[in-house]
Formats: sequence, structure tokens, C-alpha cells
Amino acid sequence: MSRYLAHHSLQHRLFRTGRPVLWLVLPGLWLLPNVAMAAGGQDVQLESSILLVKPAVVLLSNEVAADVTVDCGTGPVQRVQPDPIYETGSGFIIHPDGFIATNGHVVQRFYEMNRAQLAKEFLEKAIAQACGPALAMVPDGARKARLREIAADPVNRGKVQLFKRLQVHLSTGEIYAAEVKAYSPAIKSEEAPPEGARASAGGALEPERSGKDVAILKIDTHDLPTVRLASSSANLKLGELIFILGYPGVVLNHDFLSQKSQLEASVTVGRVSGFKIDLTNRRVIQTDASITWGNSGGPAFNLQGEVIGVATFISTTSEGDQAIQGFNFLIPVDSVREFAQQIGLVPEPDSPFMREWSQGVTAYFAGKYGRSLAHTDAALRIMAGFPDIDRLRADAQMQVDKDPRFMQLGKQFGFGLGAFAIAALLAVGIRTMWRRRSQSTPYATRLRRPLRRGALRRFGRPPAGQRKKRLPL
Repeated sequence: MSRYLAHHSLQHRLFRTGRPVLWLVLPGLWLLPNVAMAAGGQDVQLESSILLVKPAVVLLSNEVAADVTVDCGTGPVQRVQPDPIYETGSGFIIHPDGFIATNGHVVQRFYEMNRAQLAKEFLEKAIAQACGPALAMVPDGARKARLREIAADPVNRGKVQLFKRLQVHLSTGEIYAAEVKAYSPAIKSEEAPPEGARASAGGALEPERSGKDVAILKIDTHDLPTVRLASSSANLKLGELIFILGYPGVVLNHDFLSQKSQLEASVTVGRVSGFKIDLTNRRVIQTDASITWGNSGGPAFNLQGEVIGVATFISTTSEGDQAIQGFNFLIPVDSVREFAQQIGLVPEPDSPFMREWSQGVTAYFAGKYGRSLAHTDAALRIMAGFPDIDRLRADAQMQVDKDPRFMQLGKQFGFGLGAFAIAALLAVGIRTMWRRRSQSTPYATRLRRPLRRGALRRFGRPPAGQRKKRLPL
């Protein structure tokens, strides 16, 4: 009896010791998958948002060229076409009928086009190209003086014919001529109002010479992919995750990259790192997301895929030749809405293409690959050729081509096994609680309880009347 009591007491102590651990383990096992899903959920949402808006981000090219007739004074008159001035930037479609938002400085050379200055620059380039080889043996100082004389010769005046071109490049490879519908130039420090002339808090001085760096363009097409503009940038929080899409020149013109992927926008991810005021007392958003030359005019999105700002200017070294990453700035989306309103445009994020594409993306990340294929194919029938859509469709098709019944059984088995494990752990916990309650009575008291009645007893001999009789042999 004493041996039994000692063993039973040891079991009781083990249960009492293990019970708190069990109740700590059970919630941990329950919460662990949820924590993992929450940690990965933000990444999935980020990828989904990027894929959804990427087709609506476009490359802008701004080109000014010239046809120059040059008389070097000796030899025949020559017709020269100097290298054009070519600039690129980024933009985003805010209406399916071809309205695009970007920076003002991206289209400034095209829109303002100082013809006299550009003609002078192209004439000097043409004369150096046409007349320079004949003066190759002349000392440098004398050669430069002679080229200046040729440029000043009245016979070469008015012989420069300028051409300009502004184009929008979709990632499908399609190119459209664009016209400027609304425009404001970039900020220039030399044109900023004096300190005393700036508006006090609550207002803003807006001189014509210092613009908001916004432009609205128009191309002749419809049913385009679009982005959704946030209602305001006032709801942004410090440290909030954002991503920026655009066409940085360092990637666009990289020597080691094929032109096949040239029209695919690049994405950088960062956070809102500050709210600043520019020289004209306007609010700008600071971010540590990387941007550089060529990103100008590109949209910045929040995690929900809404445009919250436009990449506008970066920080550079004192020489101005190198970008300093981590200290870049965005124009708030409010300025885009303001300029759209000036031309009577209501930004429209909905279109037949976007309805199909958004449902295709949503279905893909929900694991419904067949449904994703159906919506993706519908989007491609409206407008085909987007690389990201083609890749998503190929991946969805690969998933569908796998045995769906086997995958479904695997999911069901996994869920069933998980449910069984949770049920088993709960049963162990309940059993432990029950045993703890049953053992709350002191041992001495329990041992004094009468034995249960019946033919079978745990201790002692059966009553005399129930004993087996021995029969004689």
C-alpha cells in the first residue's frame, strides 16, 4: 500500500508540474501559424499591389532634334543632323482614355522649347561636325576661334530647323505621341520668393515663376490600365511602407542589359522618412526609397496600391554628379488631383482591363489558379503584351497543369492532421484538469472512503457468501 501511495503521489506531482507548461504550449501552437501568416502577409500584399499597378506605369521620352545647313567657307554647303537632345522620365495613367500624370520638368524642354537657345546649340554642334575635320591640324586656340567665326557668319544664320517629339511608351512596346494638357515648371532656387514674401502658416504663396512640377499628358487611345489615386497624402504616417515605380536611366541604358526588358518599370521599396516644406512653402514627402535620374514623374504607392505622391527631386553631392540615396522627395498626390481638376478631368481607376486584371491577381494569390487564368485571358483580350501579365499567366497555367485532385487531397489531409493535433492537445489538457480536480481531496480522506460495492473490489477478499465452494474430488 505504501508503495502504491508513493507512486501515485509522484504521478500527481508530475501532472501538477506539467500542467502550466501544457497551457503555455497550447496557445503557442495555436498562435504560431497565425504569426507566420501575419509576417508573410505584408510581403504577399506588397507583391500583389506591385503586380496590379505595374502595367499603368509608362516611360516618357522627350526628344529635340535639328536639321542644320552649314557653309564652312570652303567646299560645298553641307546638311548636318547633330545628335538630338534625348531625355527620359516616368509617368502613370490616371484615366483609361489616355491621361497621364508626370513631373513638369520631365516635359519642360519639349513644352517651353527656347528656340533661339536650342538653335544656337545645334548650330555650334553642326559646325564642329562639318568644319572641324578640315581644321584638325590648326592649333586648338586658332581652331576654336575659326569655328566661332563660321557660326557668326550671316550665311549660317536661320539655317537651323528644329523638331521636337514627346512620346509615351507602354510596357507592351506600343508608342504614342503625347500632348501636354496641363503644366507647371519645376522649382528653381533662384526664382524662389524672398523669405519675407513667403506665406505664413495656413497659406501658400504661389508665384508663376515657381511651379509645382506637375504635368498632365494625353495620348490617343482608350481602355488602358490605370492607377488609383489616394484621396489625400495627409493620412501618411512616418515609417509607413511605400514603393516607387519608374524607369531609372542607370537601368534603362545599362550596357549589360538586353533591350527586351527595357520597357519594364523598376520598383524600389522604402518608408516615409519625413515631411518637409520646399522653397515655396509647399509640403513635400521625404523617403528613403531609392530613386535617381529617370525616376522623375514616377508614382509612389502605399501598401494598398494607391498613389500617394510623385518622385520629383533627389539629393546629390556638392558637384551634383552623384545621387545620394536615402534622401529623396515626392510631390503629394493632392497636386496631381488639383491639376486634373484644372482641365476638368476626374481620375478614373476603373476600366474593363483593370476589372479583369485585378480579379486575376486576387484569384492568383488566393490559390484559385483556374479563375485567375480566366480573368487574365480576358484582360489580355482587351490589351495584350504586358510582360508581368504574361508571367503571371504562365505561372497560373503551370499550377493548373498539376493534378488538382492530388493537391486538394493534400490540403484536406494537412487540415485534418492539424485539426487532429489540436483536438488531441485539448483532450490532454482537459484530462489533466479533470485529474487535478479528482486529486484535490487529501489522500488520507480518500483512503478512509468505503470501498465500492459489488462483486469486484480493488482491495480485500470477497464476502463469505460470494466465495467459491470447493467441491470434493
